[in-house]
Amino acid sequence: MKWRLNAIKQIMLELVYLGLGSNIGDRETNIFSAIAALDVRDEITVNRTASIYETDSLYNTDQPTFLNTVVELKTNLDPEVMLQVCQGIELMLGRPMAHAKNEPRVIDLDILAYETKSVDLGHLKIPHPELFARKFVLVPWEEIAPDFMVQDFGRTISELLTLCPDTSAVRNYQLEKSA
Repeated sequence: MKWRLNAIKQIMLELVYLGLGSNIGDRETNIFSAIAALDVRDEITVNRTASIYETDSLYNTDQPTFLNTVVELKTNLDPEVMLQVCQGIELMLGRPMAHAKNEPRVIDLDILAYETKSVDLGHLKIPHPELFARKFVLVPWEEIAPDFMVQDFGRTISELLTLCPDTSAVRNYQLEKSA
């Protein structure tokens, strides 16, 4: 019976993409700690991680530069539970629960897209409504999934990047640490 349950769970796994960013403290460690915190959960498997990119702040420009990446994972968690997991990781790594939009942050985890789900709630929108206008999301995402078709947008990541109005620089980041 247990093997049947595991087989059913495997069938119900959903491909999910998350955007990660950090611009306070040890940015590399913040990003890698968030990825590790995702990967240790039984209901989440991290498939691929894009390279790390350094970007200037897009909105509030009077703050340190960001490190950004995109993570591809498989999970059987529904979007609202996935949001709770992401927020829990942010809290664990030191991001305050109450924070203003576009302020500096230790870590930020955004659910970018689910393979087959769209969500439109007051506190959660999937796919992320601003992903089409953010090169710091699209450049790393294209690296790992250029042909992923974004629900509701009807375009691949490569197509969205080509159409992206964001002209900011997204620079490949040389890691300062090694394993």
